[in-house]
Amino acid sequence: METFKLKAQSLSAIGKIEEARIYLNKALALKPNDYESIKELGNSYFFAGDHKMAKIYYQKSLAINKNYAPALTMLGSIEINSDNKQDALSLLIKATESDPQLAPAWGNLANGYVQLGKTQEAEIACRKAIELNPKLFNSHFLLGTILVGQRKLQEAEISTRKAIELNPKLFNSHFLLGTILIGQKKLQEAEQPLRKTIELKPDFFQAHSALG
Repeated sequence: METFKLKAQSLSAIGKIEEARIYLNKALALKPNDYESIKELGNSYFFAGDHKMAKIYYQKSLAINKNYAPALTMLGSIEINSDNKQDALSLLIKATESDPQLAPAWGNLANGYVQLGKTQEAEIACRKAIELNPKLFNSHFLLGTILVGQRKLQEAEISTRKAIELNPKLFNSHFLLGTILIGQKKLQEAEQPLRKTIELKPDFFQAHSALG
């Protein structure tokens, strides 16, 4: 069974989602109550954009192990975009309580707090995610946006530059850095990230406007 799970993880890592599902189902044929494999099936649907199916599998995983943090945090990250934001936040908090060392759980919790307008709590959760895993691009980027909202522009610049260092191919980070530098009156420095934004996404009119 473990061989099937490892094969599924390898296939998922290179984007072969449907093939990964085949091996996860083989693992479940041997052990139907393996909540980890059930959660991984949920992930395969989540990252393919089918959140409805992902939710079903996360709920199945939690029906077997109600404290399984990876399923809790992924289900919470789906629900936070629905009308059940308070229930979603409870799931996200429970995930961090069930496994305080799970960095993505803290990152998802931070996003949940942002959506509820609780920026101080979001900052704390974000910093915890980064403390546990300094290579989480999303947490550095989210922390940058949180700090911008708090007008802590120097700190926001540091976080955003780190996000760019970890993943230089996403236009959002370069645009955020450009706006942060404009906010600090560093107009010459702002030009480069704004031009990079346009290079990565030529139709992003906000970057053209800011550069102009």
